[in-house]
Amino acid sequence: MRVLHVTESRSWSGGTVQLWNLCVGLVRRGHAAALFCPPESEILRHVPGTKVDVTLCPMREDYDLPAAWRLAQALRRFKPHVVHAHHPRAHALALLAGLFTSVPDLVVSRRVSFRLKKWNLFSQWKYRSSKIRTFVAVSEDIRRVLIEGGVSPEKVTVIHSGVDLQRFAPRPAADELRRDLRLPSDRPVVGNLTHYSWWKGQTIFLDAIKILLDEGVSAHFLLAGKETDGAEAQKKVQALGIGTHVTLAGFRTDIPEVLSLLRVSVLSSLAGEGFSGVLREAMCMGVPVVATDVGGNSELVKDGKTGYLVPPGDARALARGIQKILADPAQAQNMALSARENVTAHYSLDNMVDKTIELYERIIAR
Repeated sequence: MRVLHVTESRSWSGGTVQLWNLCVGLVRRGHAAALFCPPESEILRHVPGTKVDVTLCPMREDYDLPAAWRLAQALRRFKPHVVHAHHPRAHALALLAGLFTSVPDLVVSRRVSFRLKKWNLFSQWKYRSSKIRTFVAVSEDIRRVLIEGGVSPEKVTVIHSGVDLQRFAPRPAADELRRDLRLPSDRPVVGNLTHYSWWKGQTIFLDAIKILLDEGVSAHFLLAGKETDGAEAQKKVQALGIGTHVTLAGFRTDIPEVLSLLRVSVLSSLAGEGFSGVLREAMCMGVPVVATDVGGNSELVKDGKTGYLVPPGDARALARGIQKILADPAQAQNMALSARENVTAHYSLDNMVDKTIELYERIIAR
């Protein structure tokens, strides 16, 4: 079969990783994959040496008619059986391309759990269009959000995002990286590895750090991800007076090595989480986790069994979860082992690719 993937993503985000692995998985299984993306997309670094067909196009806004026309041209040239839109702007452009040509079966992925805007006519058009054959929700929570937003239940399929089991296999601590980041070797390191934004809740994590330090907990804390070394994060750390105990590492591509240094991986999100890649990766490597109970996090973290779940926005509860793991290493490792067994059994990249291809085949057969 022939599948054209559409994305406006410029960064190497979790959704982009899933998209790229779908492309690679299709080609490895004897199918044809094409990619329609902006010329500055990070995904292009991975294309050389593959058989993935690429069309480059700037995408300025959801209703970018020139981009929709270019997409229509790509459709005529590649002649896909299925078009798969992976991000919000791609979703809109795939629908608008229908103004210029016939669009084959359209699949739309939804990766965040923010509620749909029922008051927004453009949003309602995007999600209620009869041209969309199937929505792929990456968690049961997102399936619920889509249905509550007006999408018919029979049009929503849950396919959980996957993790690279080889790249995120357990490994010895990366001591050279520890030295490069100037992390202490005599204290446990607690990490928060995601891009800095209001909804990722790093300010709550920093407040929890202050609570732990004031209570005499001996640990060092690491933030890694886009903008974690930016002015906003630095200002918050300075205001709390915790600078000597916190490393702001910024964007990193060596996440498995960073995870190897952690005693605890923390996800402090306030909203929006679909099916967190940060959690899957930490669990796959056997790193104990503490996460807020938002979005699809509870589908991965079973409180007290595969990690600790805490209410979002509650710095004191987040601090308690971290402290429990640091205080009881044996229990923490038991939870981490259960989490790793669950992730490797059910949430591998191969599992995600196979289920998505099965979905494409069902759609084409209909």
